[in-house]
Amino acid sequence: MNAAEKAIMNRTAQPLSTSGTETLTSSSTYGVDDIVAAIEEDIVLGRLHPRERLVEETMMERFDCKRHVVRQALFQLDSIGLTERIKNRGAFVRSYPPEEVEDIYAMREILELAAVSRLTLPAPQEWLTELEEVHQRHSEAVNAHDLRQVFHMNIAFHRTLFRACGNEYLYATINDLAQKAHGIRFIAITDRDALAQARNEHQLMIEAIRDEDRERLTDLCRQHLLPSKNRYLELYAGTKE
Repeated sequence: MNAAEKAIMNRTAQPLSTSGTETLTSSSTYGVDDIVAAIEEDIVLGRLHPRERLVEETMMERFDCKRHVVRQALFQLDSIGLTERIKNRGAFVRSYPPEEVEDIYAMREILELAAVSRLTLPAPQEWLTELEEVHQRHSEAVNAHDLRQVFHMNIAFHRTLFRACGNEYLYATINDLAQKAHGIRFIAITDRDALAQARNEHQLMIEAIRDEDRERLTDLCRQHLLPSKNRYLELYAGTKE
């Protein structure tokens, strides 16, 4: 682990700065969902780090909104597992201990493989075309190193894939756990090699679907979960050395 990576995991609590932010910083007033989406993106893209403090006054200024709106947004961020409130200290970006990371990813594997088992093969052409189009947009974003677009197109790819399982409750639960894992995935999404690997695995998934090879698709989906989890655990362990 290099010094920069250790700094990310060991960073002391600091107020959220408005400098350098790229999303939702105009003078318009934003609602709770807008604020949640902006903070979620900041966490995934490494603009906010584990254990970094979210200051209500700074957020009120950034999003041009009232305190009660910021507090509702913080409550929602806490409910989806991206932040946590510490008594007498305030709200902080959540840092997941290894046991919780393992549990989250174990459940993600169970649910995502259950969804794969329900996919219709041969795949409907309309759905497969949609999946390929999303993959193309994700691939272009990776090539351009447009991390914001990579983030959103990666979500779109997996939602398009798992939506086809036909079970709305399974699909919703997969999305909920994927969102909770955003605070774990921030390291992988800023690494060029990890982005290229994810892009290539998406292509292999599409090929497995075209070949009607459910077993290969299952294995690819299982392996696809590992890099971000393993990298986070490595960095977490490094902070304890």
